[in-house]
This record gives sequence, structure tokens and C-alpha cells, in this order.
Amino acid sequence: MPRWSPDSSRLAYVRLTDDGVSLHMRDRADKDHLLTQLPGTPSGLAWSADGQHLAWSVFRPAPGPVAAALPAADPGTERAPPAEVEDRLVFRLDGAGAIPPGAQLFYMIDVDSGATTSLSEDSLGGSGDFAWAQNGDALIFSADRRPQLGQLAPDSELHRLDITTGAVTQLTDRVGPDAAPRPSPDGQWIAYVGFDDHRMGYHNSELYIMPADGGEARSLTASLDRSVGNPQWAGDSNGLYVQFDDRGTTRVAFVDLAGNLRVVADGLIGATFGRPYTGGDYSVSAAGDIAITSGSPRQPAEIELVAADGERRRLTDLNSDVLANTELSAAEAISWSSPADGREVHGWVLYPPGFDPAQSWPMILEIHGGPFTAYGPTFSAELQLMAAAGYVVLYTNPRGSTSYGYEFANLIHHAYPGEDYDDLMGAVDHMLARGFIDESRLFVTGGSGGGLLTAWIVGNTDRFAAAAAVKPVINWSSFVLYSDLPQFFYRYWFASAPWEDPDEYWRRSPLSLVGNVTTPTLMMVGGADVRTPRAETEQYYSALHLNAVPTRLVIIPESFHGISNSRPSRLLTKVAEILRWFDEYDPGPTESGAVE
Repeated sequence: MPRWSPDSSRLAYVRLTDDGVSLHMRDRADKDHLLTQLPGTPSGLAWSADGQHLAWSVFRPAPGPVAAALPAADPGTERAPPAEVEDRLVFRLDGAGAIPPGAQLFYMIDVDSGATTSLSEDSLGGSGDFAWAQNGDALIFSADRRPQLGQLAPDSELHRLDITTGAVTQLTDRVGPDAAPRPSPDGQWIAYVGFDDHRMGYHNSELYIMPADGGEARSLTASLDRSVGNPQWAGDSNGLYVQFDDRGTTRVAFVDLAGNLRVVADGLIGATFGRPYTGGDYSVSAAGDIAITSGSPRQPAEIELVAADGERRRLTDLNSDVLANTELSAAEAISWSSPADGREVHGWVLYPPGFDPAQSWPMILEIHGGPFTAYGPTFSAELQLMAAAGYVVLYTNPRGSTSYGYEFANLIHHAYPGEDYDDLMGAVDHMLARGFIDESRLFVTGGSGGGLLTAWIVGNTDRFAAAAAVKPVINWSSFVLYSDLPQFFYRYWFASAPWEDPDEYWRRSPLSLVGNVTTPTLMMVGGADVRTPRAETEQYYSALHLNAVPTRLVIIPESFHGISNSRPSRLLTKVAEILRWFDEYDPGPTESGAVE
């Protein structure tokens, strides 16, 4: 968690060792100063504007339910571990595991004297999403502080924590989350992102500003039909930079205080590279120069400098040693008309080494998760490995994908899966019409929401030679009640609870169609996944077995939901198991091996 001091003379950071967690500061002379030991890993760290203090938030456990008392045991008796007792709705989270009772609390240290102060003690807590008020008298943070938090839909608000008194004042109050507070350098404004919650599956997050002492807020991006995030003030406080996704591409824009927007950088990609999701990061200097994570389908993320005058220069070159003699595929953009309603749908194609359109090729349809996310022309180790194995790889943004506006994303509201299936089949037909895809050698895979759609596809058609459903939702009722966020999914993705409309939950469950499946289907999931728990995958695996459909179960030990981006070996394992399955059920090329 490196954090430059406001004058850039010192760098604060957190060190994690076998001995614990500590907060350090390094100066320009490269001298390291231990500031304090920490009781745990901070979730936020920030300098005050005068560079005198550092604040952080850290989780403090609190007592929870305990197991019932047992009769005394004889000396030396070995008992089984005690019962685990829980009374909260949300008590585990994918990527973290079990969540102990407790709250996020704030602390502050004077970097000169080393004096540490506890800033908050209440049980409602805070978060790591905070910033210093410009005058240094308060922290502005985003948190959901309602006592009945676990039972309600997510709804964070902005709050002001007074440094002197510890008093917490709520600054926003609406139905909908408010997050990423950013006080302006001149102290006049607080910027943040959020939306009015209409219980839709997808909402555009907008950029707001309000007076620093609270008051009426106004949106600066209401006319932009895209979600914005990661707001950063210009040094002169005359506007903010934000990033947003547009048709699969991540961009940075400058928005002035009147709401006028201009794009100042594009081509951002994320530092993770399993699947080709949109994303990326940026940072703006006081002079208006922008450092971004940039790349391409052939280039993993590097740091690029976009000068205030628009000139671009790459600053890092981390991968040239391994990429110099490696043939990677560029992503060809395609579009087609959906068979459902004729609207345009967007996607990309990767081609194998030595691709010749006069030959006939097998094709993999790879489907993104979310479902409210987007793919783009970014680096993907998974898809490049599939192309390198000799497949044309098709990946798309069917309806429900973000970066195409509010209406396009919400075409699947309370209708998922549905006509997104038609969008995907339209993509396959579009590629078949180009004449170089062997119709008998079609394969389909996807993870999470893409795993759900993979299972939905094989329940509706037998046109694929084999399928691999990775960490899917199979039974909506069991998923909603067993995932790590039950209070969210049923409120936004369905019109009612499972027990109120079981027929609708069943109608949209791939398990309802498993009797139709004849396609050999691999099932895969992380052993520690609690977002789409392994019981979902195992239900479908059992049903396929009982229905005499060729299947195989692959469990990735200790992996949470994000299999590929957790360990390189897991990424390789995931792709290797999928390709092995497809190879086993590949009927082989046609006799001619060429397109007539």
C-alpha cells in the first residue's frame, strides 16, 4: 500500500512478514523508519494534506456467538472441535473466507512523534474507502452503518469523522450507494460516485460533487450513458478525472465542474490477465500528466505516460523477454445482428498461429461472467493459450454486458438467461457464414455467468461437440440462498424470493434443462468458491452422470471464485483441463480439410 506524502518527500507503506504487520516510512535518502506495529492488515491508508499524519482503517474483531457449554470431561479426554455458531446472514465472503464479527475502525499516527490515536470506537465501524478533509480536521469515508446491515440491500453513505471528538456525521442520504469520497484540493467540494437505486440489475454509477460541509449534491456525468469510477481531482480543483468503459474499451476522461467531458486517454487494460475483461488504472500528476496501465491483446499491462499535451510514451517493458519469440493473436473486432431482435452485438476473434482462411478450423465460444461486466481487446493468457492450441476463439459482449449503456445492460433484467442466448448463437452463425469454421468442431466454455450460459446452451442445443462449464450457477434457488451475498442476488436479479415464485427460479435454472443435454460437458469449480459454491457445479455433474451424459468433475483445491487470477499454476490447470476435454471429444477435421 505505497502512499506518497503530499510533498513527495516520503513514502509510507505496509510491510507484511511472518512476525506481523507494520507501518513504515521511507525518505528520499532511502532511510526506512518503522512507524508502528499494526494489529492487522489495513484496508485503507492516507496522508493528511499537511503531511503530518497518516490515517488507516483496520478490522477489530468483536465477540460473537459461542458454542453451548458441555459437561466437564475426564482429564485427558480428547474431544472433537467445538461447534461453530453463527447468527449473521453474511458471515463469509469469496476471496476472504470466514468473516469474524467486528468492525473497521480508524487510527492516526503523528509521523514525527510516533503518537498513535484511536479515532473511532463505535460498533458500526467504517471502511477502507476514505480520504482526509483538506483542512485535516476530519476523515470522509463511505460505509453502510445500519445496524441490520446483513439483511438489507447494499446502501453505503458518506460520513464525516471528526478527528478531535470522534463524532460521525452522515453526509449523504438516499436509496443507493455512495462511495469513493474525494475532497477537492481547494477544500470547497467533496466528489464521489454513486447512483439512485431502482432495484435494476445494472445502474450507471455517476460522478457527484457536493459542498465540503455537506449540502445539495449534483451529478457531473448524468448525460454520459456509462458508469464512471476512480475519480481524481485536477490540481487546480477545476474538475476531475474519471475512468469508464465504452464498447469494451477503458478510457480516462476529464470532467469540469459544469459537467463538460473530454476523453484524455484510452487503451487502458487491467493488470490481471486470465480472461479479457475491461479494466485498468491511472494516476494524474499535479501538471496533468497521466500514468496509465496500457496494453493490447498481444501485450500484458505496462505503464504508459500520457502527457498533458497528448504525447504518449511507454515507461516499462516487463515482458519483452518472453514475448519476443512468441506468436500471439491480435483481436479482430466483429459485430452482428442478434436473431432475437436485430440489435447490434459486439465481439472479438483470436486466430491460431498460421491461420489460413482457406482451411477449415475448430472454434471455441468463450463467454464472460458477471453478467454485468464486459470483455474487450485486452491481453488474455487463457484465450491466447486456446488459440495457440489451434482454435479460432470467439468472445463477445451479449446483452447484459456493460460499456454499451444502461438500456443494453438491463435487457436481461429479471430475464437472465434469456435472449443473451440468441446473441451468442448469432455470433456463432456469423462466424460460420465466413466459411472457415468447421460446424462439426464447435466448442463452448465460460466461467461464472459464462458457466451458467454454457450449461444453458447445452440444454437448448446439441450443436457443440463438447462444453466446459466453469464455476456456474445451476440452480437459482440454491445459489441465492447459499452464495456469500444472499441479500443482494434475490433483490436485484429476481422480482421475488425463491419461496414466493419457485417456478420462475426453476424456469431460469440450467438444471431444469439437464434432461435435454447430450453434449459431453466438463464441470469445474474452485474448492473454496463461495460466490458460486461448488454445490452448484456438483449438482449438475451428478445430474449429467445420472442422465448418462459424458462428464468430468475438476476441483481446483483451495481456490476461491477467481481461479485464473489467483495463481499462475491454476490458470494453466484450468486451460489444460478444458483443452484436454475438448480434444477428447473433437471429431477431427473433415476429409477435405478445406473450405470449398
